[in-house]
Amino acid sequence: MKTILKIFRRDLKKIFTNSMAIILIVGVAVLPSLYAWFNIYANWDPYGSTGNMQVAVINADEGAEIENLSICVGNQIVTNLKANDSIDWKFVSKEEAMYGVKSGKYYAAVEIPENFSESLTSIVKSDFVQPKITYYANEKKNAIATKITDKVVATVQTQVNESFVTTVVDVLSEVFGIISDDVSVKDEHLFEQLSNQIDAAKTSINSLEKTVSGFSETAGLIKELGKELNNSEFSSLGIDAGAAVDNTQDAVKFVENSLLSVADSAGVLINSLDREIDIVIASVNEAQDKINAVKNDETINTTLKDIYDKLTVISAQASSASEILSKINSSLPLPISKVDELVAKLDSIADLSNTAAADLDKALKNNKPVDFKNITSKLSSISSKMNSVANDYKKTAVPQINSAVSSLTAALGNASNMISLIDSDKEKMAAILKSLEAATTAGSVSADSFQALLAGVSAELDVLSKNITNLSNNESFNAFLNIIRSNSGEFGAFMACPVTIETDKVYEVENYGSAMAPFYSTLAVWVGGVVLVAIFKTNVKHKNELGNVKPYQEYFGRGLLFVSLAFIQGLIICLGDLLFLGIQCYHPFLFVLAGCFASVVYSFLIYSLTVSFGDIGKAIAVILLVIQIGGSGGTFPIDVTPKFFRTIHPYLPFTYVVNAMRECVCGTFSNDYWLDLLKLSAYIVIALVIGLVIRIPFKKPISFFNKRLEDTDVM
Repeated sequence: MKTILKIFRRDLKKIFTNSMAIILIVGVAVLPSLYAWFNIYANWDPYGSTGNMQVAVINADEGAEIENLSICVGNQIVTNLKANDSIDWKFVSKEEAMYGVKSGKYYAAVEIPENFSESLTSIVKSDFVQPKITYYANEKKNAIATKITDKVVATVQTQVNESFVTTVVDVLSEVFGIISDDVSVKDEHLFEQLSNQIDAAKTSINSLEKTVSGFSETAGLIKELGKELNNSEFSSLGIDAGAAVDNTQDAVKFVENSLLSVADSAGVLINSLDREIDIVIASVNEAQDKINAVKNDETINTTLKDIYDKLTVISAQASSASEILSKINSSLPLPISKVDELVAKLDSIADLSNTAAADLDKALKNNKPVDFKNITSKLSSISSKMNSVANDYKKTAVPQINSAVSSLTAALGNASNMISLIDSDKEKMAAILKSLEAATTAGSVSADSFQALLAGVSAELDVLSKNITNLSNNESFNAFLNIIRSNSGEFGAFMACPVTIETDKVYEVENYGSAMAPFYSTLAVWVGGVVLVAIFKTNVKHKNELGNVKPYQEYFGRGLLFVSLAFIQGLIICLGDLLFLGIQCYHPFLFVLAGCFASVVYSFLIYSLTVSFGDIGKAIAVILLVIQIGGSGGTFPIDVTPKFFRTIHPYLPFTYVVNAMRECVCGTFSNDYWLDLLKLSAYIVIALVIGLVIRIPFKKPISFFNKRLEDTDVM
């Protein structure tokens, strides 16, 4: 052990007493870390920086028209892409795009053809055409770039598909919901409303059938009338018409005189009522004055009885006037509203008069004091209403009654004139009846055809009503209808993408550089071991200065220098990852421990190969490096690699170092970290076997091989 340490101390002394050696040591310690740091930084966030990748877009879409609606999906896609900064979209002509893709200016190109909108809207036509978007990719420019652009273009296709499906669902929703929206019907009453509308339509058709049937019957009567009327009948009709004219004129004069006479009588009665009310009011005032002057005067009772009698008369006269005006109004062709108002007021006057008379009679019979204030108030109200009735009757009712009587007189006069015309135009009437007979014959035939058509429509409505009833009982359709009307936007999105993926990342990594740090750090550690055997000699010179040095002492003594330098390399690499690059790491200490331990194991293994096999051992170390890049699963999943790499994967040291470092970067699971380091320690045993056991039989052949290389003066 002393000899081993003596060799190690002498190596350190010789290095640190030589300035050039110190510079070399620093370079050897730092160089591998640069390999790791530059690669990690270059891969820090490649998928988040795709906005610098140029992809050409060719929009040749000419648009389309459907149901008077102009649509250009190509322009909509361009608008969406302009808002998408995940790629540097370049909107150019086809010629420029194709030249750019071939020359390498653009990674890819997307072409929207001329008939894109036309093809997309052809779904509502019989000649449906599948719309297509052409994608041109330059796979020579970069192997990974095309995978990124492929994904982006696939996303564009998905967006177009989802937008199309959503639009179709919105249209369906509008079609299904238009009835309930127009009539404000709740969802559960939609089919009931449809059934009611169909029933209403059937009722209307039945009414129309009755009308047509009535027309047919009327047409038959007209035909019979035309057959039965002859010239002799029209002669007798003329004689009767003459007599009717004379009678009508007499009736006109009689009606006019009667109505005007009744109106005058009503006016006289109203004026009389007005005067009577004034007399009663004066009598009440006189009675009240007598009561105030002298009590228990017989003249007061006489006056009160006189007032009672007059109130009774006023009530009777008001009722009579009301009855007269009602009869006048009912005799007119169109009742006069003002007359109705006067009738109501007269009825109110009669009621008030009766009430006042009843109060007065009760006071007289019971010998109680008369409430003159109440009677005077009622008489004032009666007087006010009576004055209003008198004024309205004179100024409004009488002119309107006269006008109505004049209109009635004119109507009767017109009737008389019409009868006279009938008498003078009886021959023309006969001709008209013959023409009417021919017209009604043709109309009767049309009515029969129309009636048959209505019967067919009624039968179709019965079938439709039955189908709606069956549809309303269909649970699947009702569920579909409720969903599509309640929220068409969400339903359209669901139909476009029925399944959404909710990603719950386990052991989430912040960026791609942190995810790749375990692989590039492991790779740099191995490179550091190769650099050490390339610069430092594995054999000890001037062994006589150290005494009797045995081969194993030489092996471990020089090996301590290699593993010490390797430890420093691993420490710099891992600390640089954490402090300089700032990679994600949940367990920094374990990460540094794994890096340093891996560096020691790798360096010791490479050192043993070089000690045992010389330059061949160095070549074996490089070969192992190349194999482990593809077989460790550090870049692509090992399951997607060829069978050869899947087979050797469990036997490569890279596998366990990468896994151990990933445990530190992303989070540990159970004892996987320590198990990986335990498996890695097995390569220490392998290195010892190579350096102490396998070395012995290969010593002479390797010595001969090295000597022959030196003879070339080149190697």
